[in-house]
Amino acid sequence: MNKIIILLVALSTLMSCSNDKQTETPNQGPLIITKADYLTNYKVNGTTYGFFQTTNNAIAIPTSGENQTWDFSTLTETSTLITGGTNYFTPTNSAFSSATYSSIGTNAWTISGISSPEFDADYFYELNDNGIYNLGYSQNEAAAITVASLGATINYPIQNLNYTGTTKYPFVQFPAKFGNAPVTTSGIIRTSNYTVTAPAFGLNNTPAQTKVTSSLNQEIIGSGNANLKGIGNKRVLVLKSSYSDQSNYFLGGAPAPAALLSNLGITDGTIITGTSYRFIAEGLGSVGVIDVNASGVITSATFRKEL
Repeated sequence: MNKIIILLVALSTLMSCSNDKQTETPNQGPLIITKADYLTNYKVNGTTYGFFQTTNNAIAIPTSGENQTWDFSTLTETSTLITGGTNYFTPTNSAFSSATYSSIGTNAWTISGISSPEFDADYFYELNDNGIYNLGYSQNEAAAITVASLGATINYPIQNLNYTGTTKYPFVQFPAKFGNAPVTTSGIIRTSNYTVTAPAFGLNNTPAQTKVTSSLNQEIIGSGNANLKGIGNKRVLVLKSSYSDQSNYFLGGAPAPAALLSNLGITDGTIITGTSYRFIAEGLGSVGVIDVNASGVITSATFRKEL
């Protein structure tokens, strides 16, 4: 009798193993993100989706490696943004001729902690076979910053702020795959124009410029599965982007005087650095971004969710 029971158990176990193998999910191979993964959402009249910000201490800086898992399904929402779909528009500004979609938002100029009133702005993006790019934005309203301590006013006119220089500003470059060599993009330039009135320095509506020159190093450092809020598990890659922005200031066509910049709390040639970790998912595109400052401290965390 014992031999019969053992035999039945063995047969049962064998059949169970056989059935498991038949229902096993086939190996999908390495994840490669291309333009097709962004097309559903990142276009005019695409699918509307939502992003939410969460507390910085709720997440961690991603580590490098394959076959990782991340759970973002229970993160606390501190603010929510609805985007995509009806919030993406057909570009009509000829200054951004290669744009495939645009969005409407607000912005403000800030100098030494003093900000202008917010102004309306249109943001322009390009999605093509090589990647998704930020082309810049158009300032649709004039804005001004008043520095009372100097009796100075800085006036920003309506203007287009395109990225120029050697290339556009890449968010993600295709095809994206774990193991790809790092890519460095240099010489990305954006120039803002304004006038400065400062009687103590003999300035009256004097034309001025700020030129920001950026470089960006990007590398896919991780892959695995992420559990997204209301969406579930998706295969993802982690793109690490480290940037460096150098600001130079010009007044009347020449480098701005150091004394004036010092009084404004500005130093010519200042370089700001930071890093972002972007989660990019199969069939969805970008589903999360963690921003980290030069000291390695998380400054913001935003993730996608189902509306």
